[in-house]
Amino acid sequence: MEHQHSTADLENIAKQLACPEGAQGIKTGELMSINNLGMTHAAIDALVIEKGDIILEIGHGNGSHIEYLLKKANDIRYFGADISETMITEARKINAAFIEKGLVHFQLTNGIDLLYADEQFDNAFTVNTLSFWPEPIQYLKQIRDVLKPNGLFALCFADKTFMEKLPFTPYGFTLYGVEKVQQLLESTGFTIKNTIKKLEQVQSSGGEYVERAYYVVVASAN
Repeated sequence: MEHQHSTADLENIAKQLACPEGAQGIKTGELMSINNLGMTHAAIDALVIEKGDIILEIGHGNGSHIEYLLKKANDIRYFGADISETMITEARKINAAFIEKGLVHFQLTNGIDLLYADEQFDNAFTVNTLSFWPEPIQYLKQIRDVLKPNGLFALCFADKTFMEKLPFTPYGFTLYGVEKVQQLLESTGFTIKNTIKKLEQVQSSGGEYVERAYYVVVASAN
C-alpha cells in the first residue's frame, strides 16, 4: 500500500520544493534536477542562443544543467538567480570550473526583486518557478526590463491539469493553465512568439510513471 502523507508531510514537501533548505533541500534539489531535466532542456532549446550571449535563469536549483546551456554557443555568460542559499551553494560546487573562468555567476534573490541592470540579458528562462511568484505581474515586468530589446524569455511550467492532481500543491502553489500564462506575458509587455506543449513520463512519489503535460511559452521583450 502506498504511504499516505500527513498534512505536515505535504506542507514540508511543498516548502522544500519552493525553497530547498538544508540536507533535505540538497536531496530535493537532486530530485528536481532529474525530474525537471526534460523541461529544462526544452526551455533552453526554445531560445535562440548565439555566441557571446548573456543569459539569465530564474530558479536554477543545483545548476547541474548549466553545462548543457554553455555548450549551445561559444563565450556564453550565465547568471542564475535563486531564493535558496542551499541551492546556490550546491550550484557553485557543481559549476566551480565555470565560475573560475568567469562564465557563471549566481545571486541570492528574494523572489520579488531582480537586482540587475536594464537591458542586461539577451535571453532569460525559468522552469517550474511561476507557481511560487508572489507578484507575477511585477516580476514579469522586471524580467522584461532586464532583457535587451527583442530578447527572448522562455517560461516553462507544468500544466494545471497535471499539477492539481499532486497532493502537495494545495500548500503554497498557484497553478496556471497556458491561456492564463499567455495573458500574463502579454499584459506585461511581452509578445508571444511560440507556445510549445510537450508530454513526458515522470516517476511519482509512489514509484509508478505518470504522464506530465507541460508548456514552454516563448515571448519577446518589446
